[in-house]
Amino acid sequence: MTRLPLEHPLKTAALLLLALLTVAGSAIARHRHASNAEPGAFDYYLLSLSWSPAFCLSDPEAAECTGARRFGFIVHGLWPQFEEGWPENCNVHEPVPDSVVAGISDIMPARGLVYHEWSAHGTCSGLGPQDFFAFVRSAYRAVAIPSAFSGTAQPVERAPAAITAAFVHANPQLAPASVVVVCGGQGVPRLREVRICLDRNLKPRACSAAAARGACRAEALIVAPIR
Repeated sequence: MTRLPLEHPLKTAALLLLALLTVAGSAIARHRHASNAEPGAFDYYLLSLSWSPAFCLSDPEAAECTGARRFGFIVHGLWPQFEEGWPENCNVHEPVPDSVVAGISDIMPARGLVYHEWSAHGTCSGLGPQDFFAFVRSAYRAVAIPSAFSGTAQPVERAPAAITAAFVHANPQLAPASVVVVCGGQGVPRLREVRICLDRNLKPRACSAAAARGACRAEALIVAPIR
C-alpha cells in the first residue's frame, strides 16, 4: 500500500481550515453590520455612555479632556441595533447643522464624535439630524447617573456587577439584563462604557445576546477619577 507523503494531508488540512475561516469570517461580517441597510429598519437602540476619565487617560489632548469642564459619563452614541448585529452607514447624505453640534455639546463634547455618530449610526435611525440628536438627548435624560459617579476624586475598584447594580438602583425601571458594562485598558481593566438597551420608544428592554457579548468579564475593574 502506497503512503502519501505527510505534507499532503497537512496541506489539505491547512486549505480546509483556511476555507472554513473564510466562510466563518464572511458570516460574522454579515451578522455584525449592514452598510446598505434601510434607514429606520432596526429592532432597538443601544445607548452607549462613555466614562470620559478613562478616555482622557489615553487621549488627554481630546476636546473633552482639555476644557474647563471635567466630564463623567458622556454620550458615545445611540445605536440602532438588530437582534444580531447592527445597521451602519445607511444611504443618507444630510449634514449635521452647526446649531445641532453646538446644542448637543454638553453631552457629546467632541464635534468629530457628533459627525461620526451621525454618519455611522444616526443615518440608520430614519430621523433627520436635528430629530436624531434630540432623541439622543431624550435617551440620555431617561437614564439617571448613579451618585457614586458624580464626583470621584480617586480611582476606585468595582466589580462589573456592582456597576450594573448601581445603575439599576438609580433607575428602578431598568433590569440588570438591560445594562452592559464594558471595560478596556492595557493590563488593568478599566471602566470604559455603560450601555443601556432601549426599545424604539426609549423604554428599557433586555439587551440581545449579541449586545451582551460585549460585557466586561473581569472580576473587578478600575473606575478612573474625574479630575
